[in-house]
Amino acid sequence: MEDMQRLFIAIDLSAAVRRWLGEARSVLEPRVPLRSVRWTDLDGMHVTLKFLGEIPAGRIEGIRAVMDKAAQGIRPFPLAVEGLGCFPDAARPRVIWAGVRSEPRLLDLQQRLETGLENLGFSRERRAFSPHLTLGRVREGVTGANLEELGRMVESTVLDTGESMEVTGWCLFKSVLRPSGAEHSILHTRVFDSASAGQGKEPSNHKRGVTG
Repeated sequence: MEDMQRLFIAIDLSAAVRRWLGEARSVLEPRVPLRSVRWTDLDGMHVTLKFLGEIPAGRIEGIRAVMDKAAQGIRPFPLAVEGLGCFPDAARPRVIWAGVRSEPRLLDLQQRLETGLENLGFSRERRAFSPHLTLGRVREGVTGANLEELGRMVESTVLDTGESMEVTGWCLFKSVLRPSGAEHSILHTRVFDSASAGQGKEPSNHKRGVTG
């Protein structure tokens, strides 16, 4: 049977953005009901552009080619992280997120990726692209007053000015599910044209932390 790998394409984060997310979490965590949220490990956070799922290893080369082609002509651009919110809403929170400010080049890049992957046989996302960073997921069993309180606390939490970074490329990640969470490693990085000669880097053996 062909080797299957759990893959997604995402933008990695700068150390400064991770520090800001850590500070945001440290402000928020004491305010929400105890043990109501499973917090995401900061080392494993990223801006996901496309979750591919379980994919045969033989298709990775085609995915890399789509990433490289979609990135042609894209120049580095700013990405700003700011504010907190909940999915689907504060009345029924299931995911706590930090916001990513919309940037035309980010949206253009994601749409190029969708088109290229659709030509490769992947289904196009039905929902509109909503860039965000998942800080935590509400645990099963949290209902009623605790759920409502959690949503109110998230919406009422005021943070200092957000943090920005320059996006210079994107990565194809492999995700391995462990009892402690998902362990991520980078299979391919495509650096944007003005940040390099425009060639994708070789796969990395570096492993990121686990996410909850």
